[in-house]
Amino acid sequence: MEQKTERFIKKVENAFASGKVSIIEFEILIKEWRQFISVRCYEEEDSKQIHRNLNHLKLTMDWFRRRCYSDKNEDLLEFFQIMIDYISVELESLKLNSDVRKITSDIAGTPEDTMSWTASKRALIEVICALHLANCINDGNISIKKMVVQFSKLFKINLDNYHPEISKMTTRTPLKDKGLRAYFLSSLVKRFNEKMTNLK
Repeated sequence: MEQKTERFIKKVENAFASGKVSIIEFEILIKEWRQFISVRCYEEEDSKQIHRNLNHLKLTMDWFRRRCYSDKNEDLLEFFQIMIDYISVELESLKLNSDVRKITSDIAGTPEDTMSWTASKRALIEVICALHLANCINDGNISIKKMVVQFSKLFKINLDNYHPEISKMTTRTPLKDKGLRAYFLSSLVKRFNEKMTNLK
């Protein structure tokens, strides 16, 4: 890879050897430099390794600029500085992306922050059915199957056997004195009211 770096540097040197570089030639060199950085530094997905690659290339370019081209024309030295500045921008962008990923991770929650459904599967299916029948999700424009899939992902719980459970709910004996078939939701309402009363 170092040979590729040296070859690219020679290409830049040759471009400036004939005199002034036009804006179009300048844009082409910058575009090629961007492509070179992409291949040279972003071969791996590990952000730490990318950071190391960028810094290594930056040091290499600075060494060439200060040691190898001290007697060359000012335009060439200026272009080398632009190449180094370009790497600095890449490093800042990488840092920004890392910060964004961290913020996103903080918002989404780490694996330790994931929620677990600790009641029974039957209770969760009852909740899903209630939300579906009351059109609480997407104004009802979603199938119960999709809702089951989403809740399964959310709580990392297997609800593949939801059809028989729903069938059982339709044939449940209503709760005594209440005429309700929502066993879990009824107990939930009771506990909610008790807790809210105690908070007064």
